[in-house]
Amino acid sequence: AERAVALAERVGGRAVPFEELPSVLVDADLLLSSTGAPGVVVEEADLAAALVGRKERPLYVVDLGMPRNIDPAVAALPGVVLLDLADLRAFVDAGIDGRRSEMVKVRAVVAEELARYTADMAAREVAPTVTALRERAEAVRVAELERLRTRLAGLDRRQQEALEAVTRGIVAKLLHEPTVRLKDAGGSPRGERLSGALRELFDL
Repeated sequence: AERAVALAERVGGRAVPFEELPSVLVDADLLLSSTGAPGVVVEEADLAAALVGRKERPLYVVDLGMPRNIDPAVAALPGVVLLDLADLRAFVDAGIDGRRSEMVKVRAVVAEELARYTADMAAREVAPTVTALRERAEAVRVAELERLRTRLAGLDRRQQEALEAVTRGIVAKLLHEPTVRLKDAGGSPRGERLSGALRELFDL
């Protein structure tokens, strides 16, 4: 009894004497039994008495005892659902089978996310080289326009804007293919070779 009181206090429950079981089951929804008793501790008559005042409310009874703590005959009582270790094992097996059927979907999701992550990491690895290459090309473009500033002084605003657009377009087109190839090869030995070649050729 002392252990029952201690457990009840720990979980916010209430300990009652065993002989009062039929009366407290009138208001219960679940009876779970797991004792070290060598045999049945809850008889059919105990539950039959409790069912009188339940007004057809179902009562779930779970017997985790080894051997059984609850008389198997209670399963025949109206409104009583009796589950034992074999039933629980069947539920667990069904759950495992369900999870196995989902493994294919899970693996597909993992593979997709891994591919996305790998591509993202590869792009990050080559990003500094791509950025440096574009900055070098832009610096050359701006320097050449500045060098020819005197010759271009006679251009009006519209012509200057057109020249700016044309030179930017040329640089972008020239860098497009190397940038795409470098990004596609990122994270691979080929990508490392291409990145190294660009850094060396353009002194990046």
